Amino acid sequence: MKKLFAFTFQEKIWNIQLSEHHLVAELRNETLRKVELICIDLVNAALIWKQSSPINTWWQSLGKLNDDLVEIIEFSEETKPQVTQKHYLNIQTGELSGHIPQVSDNFSSHPYRYLQPVHYTEQNEYFPAIHRFLYRLLNVDIQKGVDYLEYKDKIIISYYLYQENRLWNYLLVVNNRKEVLLNELLTESEGLGLGTFTVKPEILLYVKNKSQLHGYELN
Repeated sequence: MKKLFAFTFQEKIWNIQLSEHHLVAELRNETLRKVELICIDLVNAALIWKQSSPINTWWQSLGKLNDDLVEIIEFSEETKPQVTQKHYLNIQTGELSGHIPQVSDNFSSHPYRYLQPVHYTEQNEYFPAIHRFLYRLLNVDIQKGVDYLEYKDKIIISYYLYQENRLWNYLLVVNNRKEVLLNELLTESEGLGLGTFTVKPEILLYVKNKSQLHGYELN
């Protein structure tokens, strides 16, 4: 596997959205209550812009993408926030766009194929088989649950170990010859995560230590 990119940010990565050729992430600094946005060109594996959100409020969230636009959803400051407005940025520049998308612009349903792992807890009937597989392969005693995905000739597993009285979350990639291609510590945690990685053919995407964004080519 070839590493395509690894970007580290000062802020935590809260939300990631994908289009056919781009990845946009929402970054948040809870102390300063500051929202930033970044855009990665997945074709060239390049960070093309990083900026403060042009919407001057903490009460916002990254919405969906299409080929040209990034959706930013603004909320009211209430106990049960309501959507007050939607803004759109040019995906190439990050600048506010005057274009208001129509239904045909593909914001109503995501047109791009990406794969999320299946989450299995200890109570699931498939968990013991995955436990045995990892014990024989790595001599580890996994705990609590896993995220599991088979992609072409590879198996991708996000698993947990108890170390120093905490759960440590690892990401494993192994091929059909049982060769370990990646086995990396993602984070220490107090509980299980969901959707700890994503595959957008042909790219494995994951967040490490809450603020590092990594991409690997899977072919």
